[in-house]
Amino acid sequence: MDWTYLLLATFFASLVQSATGFGFALIAVPFFLIVLNSSDAIQVVIIITLITSTVHWVLIRKETPLNLLRWLFVGCILGFPLGVLIYMRLELDTLKMLIAVLIILISIHNGWQMLRNHLAAHSPGSRGIKPAALTAVGLTSGMMASSMAMPGPPLMLYLSTTALDKNQIRAAMFAFFTFSYAGALIMQSIFVGVGRQSWEMSGILTPVAIIGLIVGQLVSKRISEAYFKVLVLIILLMTGSVMLLNL
Repeated sequence: MDWTYLLLATFFASLVQSATGFGFALIAVPFFLIVLNSSDAIQVVIIITLITSTVHWVLIRKETPLNLLRWLFVGCILGFPLGVLIYMRLELDTLKMLIAVLIILISIHNGWQMLRNHLAAHSPGSRGIKPAALTAVGLTSGMMASSMAMPGPPLMLYLSTTALDKNQIRAAMFAFFTFSYAGALIMQSIFVGVGRQSWEMSGILTPVAIIGLIVGQLVSKRISEAYFKVLVLIILLMTGSVMLLNL
């Protein structure tokens, strides 16, 4: 096991999450799976992200749109058992392939959105709060949280179409992450079991994630958002491609 790659991946993933509001799991999960070659990587990411998301949310909790979260939490609870079932049934290589394809598709989608916004004056629609839609998003995110440690993509895609401002979106994301990763960890502990190695590795990597969190706040003030997003997209595409090539 190469700790250098784990430390660097943890630091950069936390930096991106701090600067943009999400992205830790998208970067950390594939790197951890490659280095550890074990589904324990999912549990390690769940533990680290739970801690960092809680810290983030406490700092900006006043901006949280609570009326949105109620239905998201309901859906998330329904999705947790499905995610654990997927985690327990899928072979490691299949899990790697699904995550790699998901990352590539998300990167392509985000890249297309960035290009479209650049070429035309595009502003997101002001989607209202629809309980059924929010519950569906929460269910999908809950399922992805307990199976892949990735609850963020469905929620981020939904929130990007609402009238919420940047701070509200970040607060909603971190509040949801705190809930979904806590639930995912409970489900993993009950039905799969979280081994000593996962806890020890999380304990070692969490301080690095906290440092990345602090640096991310500083970086976001100095680097243009557009440039930063392009850099992240390139890294995600490379990561997904490397995962597919290593199957």
